[in-house]
Amino acid sequence: MTTGLSSVAALKSVLTSWEDRLQAVRDECGQLAGSLLTVAKEMGESEIAVKSSVKGVHVPDAVDGRR
Repeated sequence: MTTGLSSVAALKSVLTSWEDRLQAVRDECGQLAGSLLTVAKEMGESEIAVKSSVKGVHVPDAVDGRR
């Protein structure tokens, strides 16, 4: 009969361990959120700047005869 009780205790220990790990992941994600949003904003702004700077470049096509 005590075998069942030790199994329950082991399962409770595993559950607690996983709950602690998941909380640590949640905490880390919360800390990274601001940084990731900043990087995404900066990358978007860079992409817009590059697109706008490339618009002024003339690339001759095959009919221009300059290839």
